[in-house]
Amino acid sequence: MKFKLNLLFLVVLFLFSLTGLFFKATLSFIVVLMHELAHAIVAKRLAVEVREIELLPFGGVAKFRDLIELNPHTEFKVAIAGPLLNFFLAAVACLLIRYQVLSQDLIWFFLRLNIMMGLFNFVPAFPLDGGRILRAKLSTKVGFKDATAQVLRISKMIAVLLTIVAIIGLYYGYINIMLVIISFFIYFVALKEGRFSHYALMQYLAKKRGKILNQGVVDAKPLVAFSNTSLKDILDKLVPQSFHTIMVIDEDCNILGFITEDELIDNLIKGNLNYKVKDLLC
Repeated sequence: MKFKLNLLFLVVLFLFSLTGLFFKATLSFIVVLMHELAHAIVAKRLAVEVREIELLPFGGVAKFRDLIELNPHTEFKVAIAGPLLNFFLAAVACLLIRYQVLSQDLIWFFLRLNIMMGLFNFVPAFPLDGGRILRAKLSTKVGFKDATAQVLRISKMIAVLLTIVAIIGLYYGYINIMLVIISFFIYFVALKEGRFSHYALMQYLAKKRGKILNQGVVDAKPLVAFSNTSLKDILDKLVPQSFHTIMVIDEDCNILGFITEDELIDNLIKGNLNYKVKDLLC
């Protein structure tokens, strides 16, 4: 895998060195790198190709070639690996404090750093690990589209809440610029994730036929839809990693027929999102 240093990363490191905090800043970035490596290692073990790990001024990000968000079990395992590593490192720090190994001031800093990073990443908002963990859990129940929409709403609420806290702090003379940056970061990443989710699902559906042919057998999930339901509404209910069959019924609940996910995909690719499901019946 590739490792990429963002230019601002070096700038921030230089500024910390001027304030005498170079060593603690370096240790922080090492912990961030280990956090991202935990994601990457688990992804590798799950046969997901890791494209690169990029270190940013206020954290890091592991980038994958596959859309792991469309496999809830994979996304859950990859996302939770980072915070779990932080809690493991915090436990190691406790042992070092107990046996008074190395500088106690440094070890206490290392302990606080890992606890804060682990807890912060469990916040259920994009792009944090907690948001991806929550989406993975919801995807198995309500489908990728609805799960993403629910986590996006929570992400925006958290971003607004952090902004309010920052404003209140400013009123009382306590300025925390990091809180403002984080709130804006969460909000705008949530907007970006919302635009990407529809594209990601469409891309996955286009490739699913090949996956079924390669695997031979996949899980099936039945859906029931009224005849006037649009294909777009059915798309929102699809669960990744399962093959769907849709039973079409009229207002009296009489069965009009069945369509397969394969037929649905063909019409979605053609751009017929506003078609009614009854239009696909022969």
